[in-house]
Amino acid sequence: MDPNPKLAKVFYGNDDHPGYSDSQISEALLANEINAIADSPYWKESAILIAYDESDGLYDHVQPHVRSWDAAGVPLEQGPRIPAIVISPYSVAHAISHVPTEHSSIIKTVDELFGLIPLADLPDETRARQIGSEKFHQPNLGPADDKVPGVGDMLSAFDTLRLQGKRPTLPADYAKIPQAEINAFPHYNGSGCRQLQITPTDANIPNPLPTDFNPRPDTTPGIPASGNWTP
Repeated sequence: MDPNPKLAKVFYGNDDHPGYSDSQISEALLANEINAIADSPYWKESAILIAYDESDGLYDHVQPHVRSWDAAGVPLEQGPRIPAIVISPYSVAHAISHVPTEHSSIIKTVDELFGLIPLADLPDETRARQIGSEKFHQPNLGPADDKVPGVGDMLSAFDTLRLQGKRPTLPADYAKIPQAEINAFPHYNGSGCRQLQITPTDANIPNPLPTDFNPRPDTTPGIPASGNWTP
C-alpha cells in the first residue's frame, strides 16, 4: 500500500500515474482486467494493447528522439522508451518486437485492421500540418498514425500462422495471472523483473532527487527539504 496514510483518504490511486497512485494496486487492477477478458467469451477474438503514459528517471539508456517542439520550445514526442504489451490468442509468444511504436501506433493498428482513414490524412489535419510546417517549421505537428517517419504499427506482435489458422491459438490460461499472486503484495516478493529474467538498465545506478522534489504536492503540500515536511 502507499506509505502516505493521508493519500488513501483522497484517492487510492489505481491508474499507475506517478505522484498519487500505488504501483501494486495499479498492477492488480490491470491484472484483474486481463483476467476478466481472458475469462469472457470475447477472449478468442481479443487483442489487449497495454501502453504507458508516464516515464521518468533512468528508465532507459536510449536517448529520446525529439519529433517536435511546443510554442515555448519544450520538446514534444517522443520521450524515453516505455513498455508496450500485446496480449492476444493470436500473439507471438515470448517475443520482443523491435518495430518503433508509441501511442499513435495503437491508432495506426486500428486503422489498418479496420480499413479506416488515418487521422493524419483527414483534410483538416492535412491543412493543420501544412500550417505547422509553414509557421513553425515543423513538418510533423498533428496525428502520427500516418505521414510521420519512425512510427510503426503493432502488427508484428501477432503470429501470422495463428492468424491463418495454421497454428493453434493461445488459450486463455496463457494470459491469466493467478489471483493469489494478484492479492499478494508485493508481487513476486518484489522481484518481478528477476522472475522475468530482466535486469533493469538503471540497476545499481544512483538516481538522486532534487531536495525540493515533492511527488505529491496535492496531498502532501510543502517542500521535503524544509525540515517539517511529513511524507
